[in-house]
Amino acid sequence: MIVFLFAVLFVTLFMFVQGVYYLYKGTTPAKEAKKKIEKIKHSSAVTRFMLEKQIELKKMGAGILLKDQMTVSQWYLYKGLMAGLFGLITFFVTSGVIKTDLSKPLTALAAVVGWLFLDLILKAQNKSSNDEMMPDIMEMSRSVLYGKRGGQYIADALKDAVIVVENKRLKTALMRLRNDLDAGRSLDECLDELELSFSNGEISAFCTVIKSLQSTGQVDEALRTLENNIEREQVSVNKRRCMILEHKTMMYVIFIAMDILAMILFCIIMKLFELTAGF
Repeated sequence: MIVFLFAVLFVTLFMFVQGVYYLYKGTTPAKEAKKKIEKIKHSSAVTRFMLEKQIELKKMGAGILLKDQMTVSQWYLYKGLMAGLFGLITFFVTSGVIKTDLSKPLTALAAVVGWLFLDLILKAQNKSSNDEMMPDIMEMSRSVLYGKRGGQYIADALKDAVIVVENKRLKTALMRLRNDLDAGRSLDECLDELELSFSNGEISAFCTVIKSLQSTGQVDEALRTLENNIEREQVSVNKRRCMILEHKTMMYVIFIAMDILAMILFCIIMKLFELTAGF
């Protein structure tokens, strides 16, 4: 009891001294808290974290695959909402319907799964998007190569490359590159922006090849090498897709066979019940 009274006395004195200090400074606790938050927002650690996370989201294609121009704050807001939704649904089912003693651990586990759900979705969509844009990267490389051979400036060849691209994500990035070039930005800056928009190595290699043209002027052989590498990668992607399709087909066949077997067993059991009832 004495310890509790001392704690109450300390809190009261602290609040009194803090109130006098704020009154003397002509401020309020809310204003001071806002100043602290603004200071934290503009601290180097927070700024660096936000920038690195924004670059990561951009490379994974979150601004196109999930939501237009997604920000870091929106990303964590959606993750929090998914965690809360998964947790509430699990708590309702385990506590209200099933009524199990493991309700709280399962709810916590579901919240963690919900928090990681968007990461898994984004990684899967980014992987699928990278595989789908392989032919477009190859066509883009060929377009720049043929434009350069035809006497075009490399910037003009890059602008025209958007015509041969069909992948939405790559087309959006190339249209942004063309607009930036028209607005007067340097080619290196535009290529850096393009490279930051994707996580696959082919785009990075393409940008590196184009940048090397600025210093060497020899891009034909490099683009042909890049084209050959993309073709080999395309073959491996097609092989993976064929294997996945074979596995899915096999699973479908197994499920259908199990359904047919279950129906046959059900009919046999029902017939046996009828015969037993007859005797």
